[in-house]
Amino acid sequence: MNHSLTRRSLTLGAALGLVLGSAPATAQKAQHATLAKRIVTTSVNIQPGDVVVVAGGKHNIDMMEALAVEATMAGGLVTMFLNSDRVTRTSVAKADPKYLDLVPTYFANWLEDVDVWIGLPGVEDPKAIFADVPEDRMARSGKAAQVIFDMINDSGLRGTFIAYPSKQEAAENQLDFATLEGMHWKALNADYQKISAHGAVLKRMLEGANEVRVTSPAGTDIQFSVGDRKVFLDDGIVTAEDAKQAMFLTRWASLPGGAVFTAPLETSANGQVVVPKTRCRYQPMTGATYEFTNGKVTKFEAAAGGECYQETMAPYTGPKEMFASLQIGLNPGLEVIEEGGDYRPGNAAGMVWLAIGDNALLGGANAVGGQGGFGIPVTNATVEIDGKVVVRNGELTTAVMAEQ
Repeated sequence: MNHSLTRRSLTLGAALGLVLGSAPATAQKAQHATLAKRIVTTSVNIQPGDVVVVAGGKHNIDMMEALAVEATMAGGLVTMFLNSDRVTRTSVAKADPKYLDLVPTYFANWLEDVDVWIGLPGVEDPKAIFADVPEDRMARSGKAAQVIFDMINDSGLRGTFIAYPSKQEAAENQLDFATLEGMHWKALNADYQKISAHGAVLKRMLEGANEVRVTSPAGTDIQFSVGDRKVFLDDGIVTAEDAKQAMFLTRWASLPGGAVFTAPLETSANGQVVVPKTRCRYQPMTGATYEFTNGKVTKFEAAAGGECYQETMAPYTGPKEMFASLQIGLNPGLEVIEEGGDYRPGNAAGMVWLAIGDNALLGGANAVGGQGGFGIPVTNATVEIDGKVVVRNGELTTAVMAEQ
């Protein structure tokens, strides 16, 4: 995850979602209904009287409808929010720039009355919409949306993002659609009891950790401390106990789920992160090296595509180049594919993502105007927590897998 509980996913109502490929319409409807029932009854546990929003795009109305029906049957008071590629493109790329500064206070006020948000994708082809949009427009839009992020922890909102492996996403990740779709269903139907158990072990080990060290064959070697920071577990389910928690991300789940993440003590990070291959604004960036001194990126260079990083970060203010977060994936149904593809899903078991920039929703100290930040994938990583290896060469170790 490029820590994609970001401004775009929430303010545009464009959470991740689900596609059912080329199955016959009757089979699709049956799968829609089965998944919708599971989400409503298990993932977000809708209760009679809950105010529920089902948000999505024109291309997944059938799934939205299935979710709305199940939520209504459970006693939810349901409203559907519909988005489209054309409307989103207009708002971020074509509207008069002065309108980007309009503060959506009304939307923050609406969310205060919402109990459950179920998000599917609001757009079908994000690359076509966002790839050529100047980052300063995105920064201005994000800054205006700060009002939502300022209130989100204080709301009682709980909910889920439902992943959506579209043909456009497959092409972007250099995979055929059948491969991406098959992996999606495998991950969606993974053993979530095991994911939750493994995640609980890893969460306990990270809590209060004095030294976390991340290394990789490419040259990554960085150390930092978690200290007293909150550690989050996304295991695809918001339990009744989760729903009572103060911090928003404890009340949120993704499907397919499976990750542990935290905002370590920012200034504790020292070392370097080397990324042979990644993407920046949908374009390749290779041979990237980030050097951290007391949490700050003091040197950055890349063999190719580095100017994109500089341009992406330029419009933002605040501690935008401070160390922000660690995420370790848990889902065995997802896999990193760099030979024959360009795919590094954040929830894949053993996949490590680091990030710089805004981490306020994680309980961190980096408040960046516009929620600016940058995700850094570390493939084939080895992770040690206070001397105990929990990930080795991109795979969870028995320190996580064997303990229950």
